[in-house]
Amino acid sequence: MRKPASWGFLAILVLTFIIGFYLRNESGSETRVVSPFRADTRDYYMYAYNLRYKQSYSRDITSLTDHRHPVTPDAVRSPGYPLFLSIFVDGPPDNRTIAKIVFAQMILSNLVLVLAYCLYIRFLPDFWAVAALLLTALSPHLIVANSYLLTETLFCLLLVLSGWLLSLFFLRPSLPLAAVSGLVLGVATLIRPGLQYFPLILAVILIVHYGRRKGFYFVAVLLLGYLVILSPWIIRNLKMLHSISDDTLKINFLHHGMYPEFKYDGLDKSYGFPYRYDPRSSEISKSSASVLNEIARRFRDEPAQHLKWYIFRKPAVFWSWNIIQGIGDVFIYPIHRTPYQSNLFFRWTHRLMRYLHWPLVLLCAAGSLMVWLPQLNYKYPDKSLYVARFVSALLLYFTAIHVIGAPFPRYSIPLRPFLYGMAIFCLHMFYTSVKSRKVNI
Repeated sequence: MRKPASWGFLAILVLTFIIGFYLRNESGSETRVVSPFRADTRDYYMYAYNLRYKQSYSRDITSLTDHRHPVTPDAVRSPGYPLFLSIFVDGPPDNRTIAKIVFAQMILSNLVLVLAYCLYIRFLPDFWAVAALLLTALSPHLIVANSYLLTETLFCLLLVLSGWLLSLFFLRPSLPLAAVSGLVLGVATLIRPGLQYFPLILAVILIVHYGRRKGFYFVAVLLLGYLVILSPWIIRNLKMLHSISDDTLKINFLHHGMYPEFKYDGLDKSYGFPYRYDPRSSEISKSSASVLNEIARRFRDEPAQHLKWYIFRKPAVFWSWNIIQGIGDVFIYPIHRTPYQSNLFFRWTHRLMRYLHWPLVLLCAAGSLMVWLPQLNYKYPDKSLYVARFVSALLLYFTAIHVIGAPFPRYSIPLRPFLYGMAIFCLHMFYTSVKSRKVNI
């Protein structure tokens, strides 16, 4: 049982939430994106538009100008985020519709703060949990993402919600909580399919923690909830496209990540988009087999360079500060204006978080590995340790996935609440270790 919080602690907690809410609300209302209907956003919007007006899941843009034009169903992108957008889409993209979506994402981002704190207190003491919450509240990446019609905000919310639900499960294990956790993980996978293998990692953790018999029941119910969400999408694809999914994004994911330092033959001008400069790109990306064969050939020809890229550089790039396939810093698409240019408080928080970025990443990396040490079983309550190990497993899983494919930093944005939580947990481990040594002297 936790001790009742003091008034001083509650004041600090409320102030932290107020700061986080202010930054998100001010950024959401004052940021203006240049030509927001572009690239990935265009695809997501058209899926939502065609769902609404054509009752077909297609990214065909011709339906905007020719309402009688039949659209061809596809499955290039998962349906989670377009389904969310379809709530707001009531015509061709315009400023009013975009403003409604940004406002909704701003609310979701505020909710992330609440859920993140509910997660942090499951494995961190009170003031340490507030420290992790403050970092999450100040994170420019999480704040700026709300102004783009992209998956980051919604996926972040569902990841943190999954973490909180599983923290409740570890506190009082039950089949209903396992089922709800599986359902939420399923919805999250429909937004970012890269999550699809994580339930198997989670299944191993549950069986190890709860034993084969009890763990099997929990795993079975969790996976059942997970498949309940995914099965309509799989059945639809099998029925309409005669395949479980479209491999286009998976092939691109592997292809775009195979160039060391994101450059084609070391050309600086190709940075971030090396595949555009590779004359063999279309040949390489014909199929999963062709791109895997090309990666294998490159490893044979230049093993040292590619081992360095895949083992050492890719994790660092994935967790780096600058958005590579964007305009730089924390911004993805160009902006007309943002409080990070004009507001002194925004600029100060941006500078602070940028200075803290690599120390926090290194602390997170150390904590993600140390949390699995057997001796921690005697230093932390089981329930807290299970939650911390779940956070570690999620961070290590996504890092591994992006080591295999393209380690674009944009895809680490939804993981920032977990990054900050694990970094603070690592600091707490160091603190308790030093404290115990002083007591023993």
